[in-house]
Amino acid sequence: MSATRTRKAWRVSIRGYDGESIEYAATAGKARYEAYLSVSDCNDAVTFADIRVLREHSADITFPPIPTEATSVSKIALEKLLHACGVTRERPEKCGYRSHFYCSSNNPQMLELVEAGLMESTKKGWGEGDCYFHATPVGQTAAFAMCPLYRGDDFAWPEVAA
Repeated sequence: MSATRTRKAWRVSIRGYDGESIEYAATAGKARYEAYLSVSDCNDAVTFADIRVLREHSADITFPPIPTEATSVSKIALEKLLHACGVTRERPEKCGYRSHFYCSSNNPQMLELVEAGLMESTKKGWGEGDCYFHATPVGQTAAFAMCPLYRGDDFAWPEVAA
């Protein structure tokens, strides 16, 4: 199993705006830049000096270690699992918003995931020979564990077979 990883949270406030928000970024500077991007389109008077960023440990997100079941399947199959669970490099915060994949009931990657205990089949779908595959709790944990820490980061791939 791999080690746990932590997505750092930063409390952000902007002079002239009510309230605060949480940004997830590796550093305070990157959190400040994300906040700047979110307001600069509608208010070009905001400067970096207007943005206050403080570390907010209580909002950190800790990712679980990658389950050992995920190390027994191919990277192509894991890509299908990540897609089924809604994980993308561009929007890692969306991980887990869904947990299904619709395809042929004979899809080799899906069958590999079923055999590993990461997905399960519903055995029926709209079309002849198609079905829904749903991520098991272990599969959802594996997808969450492989989720990128921040936007643009790569997935945390386990050591897997080709």
